[in-house]
Amino acid sequence: MKWLAACFVLLLTGEALAADLVAERPQRLPASRDAHLAQVLANNKGSALIVNFWASWCEPCRDEMPALQRLAENWHGRGLAVITVAVADAPGGDFLNEISFRLPLLLDPDQVIARAWDVHLLPTTILLDRRHRIIARGRGAIAWDSAPMEKQLRVLLHGEHHGS
Repeated sequence: MKWLAACFVLLLTGEALAADLVAERPQRLPASRDAHLAQVLANNKGSALIVNFWASWCEPCRDEMPALQRLAENWHGRGLAVITVAVADAPGGDFLNEISFRLPLLLDPDQVIARAWDVHLLPTTILLDRRHRIIARGRGAIAWDSAPMEKQLRVLLHGEHHGS
C-alpha cells in the first residue's frame, strides 16, 4: 500500500513529469542474494546500466516505460543497457504485450531488491557506471526522449560526475 500511495502522490503533484537524474558520489552496489539480479549484472559486465524500479499498477511507471524502451534501443550500441525491476508486482501480459515490452525484467514481489537499493518511491531509476557503481538516481518518471536527458546521460557516462 505504501507503494501505491507514493505513486499516487507523484500523479497528484505532477512531480513525475519533472524528474531528473541526480548525480551521486560513486558508490558500490548493495549486497544482494537475488540470483537473477546477479546474473543480469554479470551479463552486462563492462556496460553502464539503467536500473528502473516500477510496477504495472503505477500510472507514471506505465507512462515512462515506452520511452525507457526507446532509450535502451537508442543507446544499445553505446555501452548502456536498461533493466527493469517490478516491485511488489507480477506484471500481466496485457500491459507488457501492449507496449511490446523487450527489456530485461526482474520480479521483486517481496521488495527485497528495492529495499536493498534504498528505493522508496515508484518509479525510481538508478544509473550505474561501467564498473557498476551507483552514480545517479532519479525519483519519478523521467523524460527519456528529451534532449536535456540525452545530454545529462552523456555527461554522467563520460565520467564528469562527483569524484571521477
